[in-house]
Amino acid sequence: MGESVGVLGGTFDHLHSGHKNLILATASECNYLQIHVVSDNMVKSKNASIQSLQVRLSNLEIFLKEEGVNASCFVLEDRFGPAISMKECSVIGCTNETVSTCNEINSIREKRGLEPLKIIIVEHVLDEEGEILSSSRIRSGLVDQSGNYWIKDWEIHTNFRMPEVLDDELKQPMGVLHKGPEDNTAIAMDSALNSIPDDVPIVAVGDVTVLAMQESGRIPWISVIDGQTQRRKWGKSSQIRTNEYRIIEVQNPPGMLTASMMQGCFEATSNQESVVINVDGEEDLAPIPLILMLPLDSVLMYGQPNEGLVVRTIDINAKHRARRFLDAFIEEATP
Repeated sequence: MGESVGVLGGTFDHLHSGHKNLILATASECNYLQIHVVSDNMVKSKNASIQSLQVRLSNLEIFLKEEGVNASCFVLEDRFGPAISMKECSVIGCTNETVSTCNEINSIREKRGLEPLKIIIVEHVLDEEGEILSSSRIRSGLVDQSGNYWIKDWEIHTNFRMPEVLDDELKQPMGVLHKGPEDNTAIAMDSALNSIPDDVPIVAVGDVTVLAMQESGRIPWISVIDGQTQRRKWGKSSQIRTNEYRIIEVQNPPGMLTASMMQGCFEATSNQESVVINVDGEEDLAPIPLILMLPLDSVLMYGQPNEGLVVRTIDINAKHRARRFLDAFIEEATP
């Protein structure tokens, strides 16, 4: 093959199996690979939820080291980067979607008297449903970076019982605790809301949390209520405004995640408008399926008894933890 340099360009947001295939396939066609990663300036105008350049570069460097790929990362500030002018470059990798850009690069190179690059077209990786695995599907919260669904279709139609072994662990805060007294919920709520940008969708779980948020003037995307606080009927639940939102009624006894709850969470997270999940039973375990269904960078908020409010930004780690919890649940036979 001789000494040869390959180039790749891309955003590499939430580095996934498709990205990794593309890198390895292109690297196999050259001695040294240059990976040009789109800058924050270029991507933020396109989608503000894309990971920062620093995070994307770090994830790439870790992967390259793990795989022993002879490659370096650079920042890409324009559409073509150095591929249109590098004399020593001989190979460029792409998917079917970006072949046209590679052809444009070769056209410019030929006009400049440079050899055209050998174009390596790498097939997309498909997820469990046969859809193209993409960063946008990962950001939507549907699949992980290998294309596996966070929650399976059959699980949405299944009743689960919580094992006692999880009881203590589930009582631990799953996010950042904003402290405040129970007799003045505005203190913890103001602190929590100040930590969350205005355009971020919030899921509020628990009657006290939902009412406090409504009183703050900010409306949750999804509210989950059951008429109780700390497993006792709560008189102020009647003050929660529900008649202006679509209500999803679900049945969910204590210590359970029922198919009714699962389907209610799925319906709520599949819609853009504000909804209220009204639980006949108990909503304490609702965060588990909600975390698995929510898009990345949305926020889950719930009360921590006698302490304040917990705020959890939905990220890959949150989904892995919720997945581990659900995996420990016991499937109940359908009556």
